[in-house]
Amino acid sequence: MPQPKLIFLDYDGTIAIREYTFELFKRFNNLKFLKSTANYFVKKYTEGRLPIFLEPFAYVLLLYCLRGSKVDEINDYISKTIQNYLVGGVQEIIKEFKSRGIKVGIVSENIQFQPKYAAKILGADLICSNEVKTKEGKLTGKISRFSRKKGMIKKIAEDFSLDMKEILYVGDDADPSDLVKIVMFDPKRKSYLKKVDNKNCFLIKSLKELPSLLDNINLS
Repeated sequence: MPQPKLIFLDYDGTIAIREYTFELFKRFNNLKFLKSTANYFVKKYTEGRLPIFLEPFAYVLLLYCLRGSKVDEINDYISKTIQNYLVGGVQEIIKEFKSRGIKVGIVSENIQFQPKYAAKILGADLICSNEVKTKEGKLTGKISRFSRKKGMIKKIAEDFSLDMKEILYVGDDADPSDLVKIVMFDPKRKSYLKKVDNKNCFLIKSLKELPSLLDNINLS
């Protein structure tokens, strides 16, 4: 069975548990008023329990509350804590993929700090995330570039002359399901389960199931 040339792993909920983004946000939330309200919205957002139409509001709120945070302090916090929040087995799975000659990428709509550090310590070949503007070493609260996962995957495919059939996505969502074959792990929304057809969308209970599933996925 032919293998994919590139496997994209989602960040939140697949590489790191969803709570980690919320814990980082809560630590660096600089909002002076209604701080607990902002924390509530972002928690629901990271858990996938916020109505989809409110997600853009939560994303903007997250960035607004982080303005003024020092980049060095955020990176230092991530470097000291991320190992405690990695999903069990993710490091071994990435090593397995790379031993098979498969490129591994991280694709996330999260802002750049966590996904970039995860890519570094896990040995990922590619990283696609959203960027937030900084000024004098601090976050401005404004996003400099925003892309959805589909757009990120399309760009990488174009840049590396890959057919969509050569790419596999592994995540806790089914967002790119009409673009590439996907494997869902611990879906954050029950509605995603409707996409499971064991042809273009597969469901696993543990990342340990990925290697054997990979041997049986028909990429054509």
